[in-house]
Amino acid sequence: MSEINRKELKQNINKGVFDKLYLIFGEEKMYVRADSDYLLEKLCGKEPSEFNFHSFNKDYDLDAVAVAVQVVPFMSRYNVVRIVDFDLNSQAKSDVDRLIDILKNAPDGTVIIFTNPTLEQDPKKLGANFKQLFTFIKKHGTVCQINRESDISLARQIVKWADKRDIKIEQADAFRLQEYVGDDLHTIKNELDKLCNYVGDGGYITGKEIELLVTKRLEANIFRLTDEIVAQNSSKAFEILDTLFYQKADANEIISVISMSYMDFYRARVAAECGEQLSVVAKDFGYGRREFALKNAGKKTRNISTENLRDSLNEITQTTAKLRSVSVNDRIMLETLVSKLIMLAGKTAL
Repeated sequence: MSEINRKELKQNINKGVFDKLYLIFGEEKMYVRADSDYLLEKLCGKEPSEFNFHSFNKDYDLDAVAVAVQVVPFMSRYNVVRIVDFDLNSQAKSDVDRLIDILKNAPDGTVIIFTNPTLEQDPKKLGANFKQLFTFIKKHGTVCQINRESDISLARQIVKWADKRDIKIEQADAFRLQEYVGDDLHTIKNELDKLCNYVGDGGYITGKEIELLVTKRLEANIFRLTDEIVAQNSSKAFEILDTLFYQKADANEIISVISMSYMDFYRARVAAECGEQLSVVAKDFGYGRREFALKNAGKKTRNISTENLRDSLNEITQTTAKLRSVSVNDRIMLETLVSKLIMLAGKTAL
């Protein structure tokens, strides 16, 4: 009767230690689905009997749930009721109270699984109705919240997936893959499968294959643009900018990410000059899992003066204001900004 992590959940399932109530949810939908399916398989087998397995998806009648919960298992140890992607916060408080009463009256032999493999939930704003169910199941059953893994854990997972296919990928390239596609495991797995199929069994995935085959998310391309700017690689920077406009990226989105990168650069620089730990800065500014961005920022801009970083931020602020208030060609404004930032990256401070 508790809140446990994913590892503990799988350990209990493998030991055959089952609760009457389960709530499995979180940001990492791939694992939410996989672990819920694994639990179901251990309870009911690979092909659950319609007599002992009742599944309800999103919208359903509480009367039907109440009936399913009371079913006596037929030639099986368990009667399993699975409730998928039920948005409790869209329900009336009275319906949630009734659902809790149904759970309270569940007989021995019935196992009820709440799982949200697609329902999006802000982990910081779960809502009053959901918290009511969460609290009840935590007291009387098992709650497992599966959120995004750390960047290091994701990189290690990528390496493991490739290794299972007898394919090698260095952790640095796993980080690159993750940076390009984001932290959604479904997307990462799809891109990795594409790379594995390309290099073949016993092959080796390098940065070359990643650059050639991986579909880069828009934000990743904008971060790459910023990297080329501070590296003073004008030809590559304008090539990426051209690609962004070809992808119909919004000018405000592009400048927003550029601004975010330069704020990372400036905060890392000021922290270094003041002798402050980056972990403290990351906490103060709410970086969370993006703390790595601060660590990388100092390396990328070591040859740019603090004064020029300030001037760069000023140019970004002015261009942002013009984009929002002046009717001009967005592309020309961004090309002008990129030119100025490249110049400032190479300018020697007075």
